[in-house]
Amino acid sequence: MSALALGLILAACAPAQTGPRPDPVTFRPAPGEVASKIDGVGDLGRWMITKNLENATWLGEKVEGRTLREPINVVLIDAVAKTPTDATRRMLDAMNRAGYGPKNMHSDGYSGYLNGQLRPQYPHGKGLAFSDGPWYGSNNHGRVFGPFEVGSSTVFIASFSREDFRWLPRPGHSYSSFQVAREDLAKQMGAKTVFKPQGYLNLASAIDTPLETTGDHDGRALLLVAQE
Repeated sequence: MSALALGLILAACAPAQTGPRPDPVTFRPAPGEVASKIDGVGDLGRWMITKNLENATWLGEKVEGRTLREPINVVLIDAVAKTPTDATRRMLDAMNRAGYGPKNMHSDGYSGYLNGQLRPQYPHGKGLAFSDGPWYGSNNHGRVFGPFEVGSSTVFIASFSREDFRWLPRPGHSYSSFQVAREDLAKQMGAKTVFKPQGYLNLASAIDTPLETTGDHDGRALLLVAQE
């Protein structure tokens, strides 16, 4: 691949730089953007949050002319790990075992909100996301946010989606599905890791209006619970 083509891809797959970033401690979700009193979790922000402290919208990608909102659609709970640091290690190990190791050429710097706290994404590093395939083809990918301490458990929240790669009219990743990625993650985590699917949490986060959509997202988050 030529340096010019790679440069175009990098530009298309990264968020635009718009000057100084706001301080994350100033973030306050707007009314209606938090699912309150979710069992075992608490008050959960419904959307992935950008570096500009705005709801993530797939870098401006449109679906049938509408803005695409990126939902939180996975919750992981670990009541076995003794510390948040240990829980983080276990989560990262599980992602690798499930075939979702960190891969490059993705946008980065996102955050997730839970119980009044905004936490940055895993994996750390420029252009990294958890993914089951290379960036130049269709792949399931996502980011995990935390750790959050909730009672005696450690909780992570996440946003996973399936994307395609296109060359025209400009290089970039186009939206394919939220549910396909969520269900594949459930299958792989359940078969290969200590985190087992335990149903879904209703976050009431599906959007279908003339201006905005969440695609095929059904408003629910997959619940993965560590069993050992």
